[in-house]
Amino acid sequence: MASDKNLAVAAGLCSGCGLAAWSFYIRALASVLGEDWMVYYTAIRTYFENNLGLLYDGDKLTALLNARLAEWHVHPLPLHPWLYPPHYLLLLLPFGELPPILSGALFLLLGFAGMVAASLAFCPQFKGRMICALSFLLCPATAITTCLGQNTFFTCALLLGGFGLIGRWPLLGGILLGTATYKPQLWLMVPVALIAERQWRALAAALATAMLLVLASAAVFGVEPWRAWFDVMVFPSALFSQWNMIARLNGQSIYTYAVLSGAPPLVANVLQAASALIAASAVWWCYRRPIPTEVKLAVLLAATMLAASHVIDYDALMLGIAATLIFVRSLDDGLHAGETLLLMLVWVSPFINPPSVFPIAFATPFLILAFIAWVMSREHRQTHFRAGSPAPEVQPGLIVPAIFGPRCRRSAADTPE
Repeated sequence: MASDKNLAVAAGLCSGCGLAAWSFYIRALASVLGEDWMVYYTAIRTYFENNLGLLYDGDKLTALLNARLAEWHVHPLPLHPWLYPPHYLLLLLPFGELPPILSGALFLLLGFAGMVAASLAFCPQFKGRMICALSFLLCPATAITTCLGQNTFFTCALLLGGFGLIGRWPLLGGILLGTATYKPQLWLMVPVALIAERQWRALAAALATAMLLVLASAAVFGVEPWRAWFDVMVFPSALFSQWNMIARLNGQSIYTYAVLSGAPPLVANVLQAASALIAASAVWWCYRRPIPTEVKLAVLLAATMLAASHVIDYDALMLGIAATLIFVRSLDDGLHAGETLLLMLVWVSPFINPPSVFPIAFATPFLILAFIAWVMSREHRQTHFRAGSPAPEVQPGLIVPAIFGPRCRRSAADTPE
């Protein structure tokens, strides 16, 4: 079968790329392994040691990190501020009484297990579940997340779990989505999807959960951390300027691509806003239609990468998940070679980023747009086919490359022996 052939080719190539990515990042990040978890752990300890005043003082927090965890790294780390809203610290407190290495390993393990478990809602068959688990494990973004000790596994687990549950248990799904507000730039498309799909109970649960987390964090930490966070996020400061140079310009947001291409910051921000509108339009279109849940979520995850004002290559695990969900769904439909190639390029794209290091990364936004356009076009045709009406003609090249061509679900008679 064509799908089996595509599966074998994709599995072989992606496995090779994934193993190469793991080897590369372990070597490249050997001197800073766990550096992001160091920030989280140091922030947690400021609470237990009654030293929360350092939380949003980037220089002092970095100095404390370097002094406390010197054995973790070869040389002192540059500026590593805590820029998350205070309710993320509240969620991390259970890890604070463990040693840093053990707590970091547990944090990653629980997050990855939660992400895989949440994906089961979209993969009813054993074959699809195995593909998801192996794809998530080998994805280059997983290697980066693990080496740095980032929170991407938990973020993806909450998005997968939330949207996987809202169909049957909207309140529980909304609670998971509301918890994901600790990373607000990756939450932008969530309310767009919930409003478009008229998931009012899930939206209310998400907003109520976010508000309860804010109030709970204010009760535990006081209001001063919230005031400090708003000051950092809203008002110009030396800390934000330093972080912008160190982190944001080493990311892969549309703003970053524009600035590195020579655009002034004002133009880059306008382009970022325009990409967010395009992303929101795509999410709205999908969530207003009777499209399978995993397809909608794949578009939402890809669109989030375009809309977010700050994303780094570990956040691109969302692209790996999006490509995997579409690939698993397409096993019974069949994929052209060009379609399989597109999914593989989306999946492996974290390996060619950020643009500050790899010039080829400047193709990534166009790759994401091509993926979103192809998924929307494909589902539009299949919706017509499932409804019993002729599939609309699509001019190759107008929406997706001609190599993809029109495709609809195969019947048993079309399947080769």
